[in-house]
Amino acid sequence: MYVLAIDGGGTKTSAVICDEQGNIYAKVVTNRSNPTAMDVQYFKSTIHDILQNLQQQNPQVFAAIDSCFAGMAGVKELQAEEVVVSIVRQYVDKTVAIFVDNDALIALYAGTLGKAGIVQIAGTGAITMGYDSEQHFHRVGGWGYLFDDEGSGYDLGVQVLKTIFQSYDGRGDSTALTDVVLRYFSVENVPQLIECIYGAEHPRTVMAPLSKYVFDVAEKGDHAAISIIEDACKKYYVAIKACYFHMAWEQGNVPVVLVGGVFNNEAFFIPKLQQFTQADELPLQFLTPVLQPIGGAVIAAFKQINVQLGSDFVEAFLKNYEQVGS
Repeated sequence: MYVLAIDGGGTKTSAVICDEQGNIYAKVVTNRSNPTAMDVQYFKSTIHDILQNLQQQNPQVFAAIDSCFAGMAGVKELQAEEVVVSIVRQYVDKTVAIFVDNDALIALYAGTLGKAGIVQIAGTGAITMGYDSEQHFHRVGGWGYLFDDEGSGYDLGVQVLKTIFQSYDGRGDSTALTDVVLRYFSVENVPQLIECIYGAEHPRTVMAPLSKYVFDVAEKGDHAAISIIEDACKKYYVAIKACYFHMAWEQGNVPVVLVGGVFNNEAFFIPKLQQFTQADELPLQFLTPVLQPIGGAVIAAFKQINVQLGSDFVEAFLKNYEQVGS
């Protein structure tokens, strides 16, 4: 059997045709496809281009697709699921099952391999989403950078700058973050940072990259940096806990998949999150993805048509995804 899987995000879009053994017959990696961040016609054109490219790479297998799953950022917010379905329907047989959902679901499946659980995303933004065994979902947080997105790369960047300015004023302790960030912006003193921050670029673009320096400095024992990370852990846990209690779960551990660039430094987060959950005696199990989100989309596509994947699927998919060109 063959499935068409799409991972659509605000930075890039990936798509593959794959079988249940993890073999990949066509692959596309292209630009963003988030309808909230682009013109509707450009969004539609992007989907058309992806499907045409896949079809041209392997017409015979494309014609034999059994299921399509698209996990896409922004489609729920704009209620654009039917737009995607209608475009895909133009290319595939009328018997093909087509499903469109939030990209958080495929991020979850990239860690749980199709099982229910909670996904905590922390990239430039942050959001917590839970999916139960019936794929009912509940959202916590992620309401925008102006007042929410706690624990996001942007939020960490804000905390870095707060710490630096408070240290400069004498309102806080000295921190190695000051010298690191001054070098990053190529300025000589703290007041000069103002011009860098309040420039023409979007605040998220300016501040989110600062988050990576928190971990560099924390590894060297900087107390301010460690405090920022610990505070972020508390924010994640509060959101995850709220999500957990809002939903009904079967017995056993509930997996919580940590996804996004912030969690590239998982050693700072998993032990602390485990401490919180042990203190509350909650059955939460924290883990990081074993697949990229596109792999989660493949799993979702097979899950929708009740195809169980073998134990060797993950290893095969990982190997083939890297080898197949785009």
